[in-house]
Amino acid sequence: MGKFPKELDSLFTLKGDGLFPTPNEINLDCSCPDWAVMCKHVAAVLYGVGARLDEDPTLFFTLRSAPYEALLKQAVENRLEMLLENANKQSDRTIDDSQIGDLFGL
Repeated sequence: MGKFPKELDSLFTLKGDGLFPTPNEINLDCSCPDWAVMCKHVAAVLYGVGARLDEDPTLFFTLRSAPYEALLKQAVENRLEMLLENANKQSDRTIDDSQIGDLFGL
């Protein structure tokens, strides 16, 4: 679906330790004689990387040497654990049986 589990949000956004590179970690360099920092060769590489990430977003984890499968497994296990902890708790969204008629105007 092109979406990452919400439990992995902190991995992306954690300042300093997140998966997104800091500006200091990004170097654009090409040996061509073009004077622009982002020459056509660098732009083509960035476009190619972006196109491949569009096809398979998990490649982002490969680029950052992050164990995607292990992170996903941990996120699912954490979510399952939370659901099991709350399984026997009554939700605030549950209405009493006697109020069902009122809900439907009966």
